[in-house]
Amino acid sequence: MSGSAVRLTALLWALLIAFAPAAAAWARPVGSADSLADVALAIGLTSAAAAVTGWWLRSRYRRAAGADGGDP
Repeated sequence: MSGSAVRLTALLWALLIAFAPAAAAWARPVGSADSLADVALAIGLTSAAAAVTGWWLRSRYRRAAGADGGDP
C-alpha cells in the first residue's frame, strides 16, 4: 500500500475505536442468543472469518515472497 493508503487506514481504525463505545451505548437488546442454533451460527461465522483472513494473509505472504525472490 502507498503511504496515503496506510494513513487513511490508520485514521479509519482510530475513528472506529473512538466511536465504538458510543455506538454500543445506543444499542438495545432485541432478543437473546442462547439457543443452540445461535451458538452454532456464531461458531460457524467466526470460523469462516478466520479462514478467509488466513487465506488473505497467506496470499499476501506469497506475493511478498515472490517479489523478494523466494522464501525469507
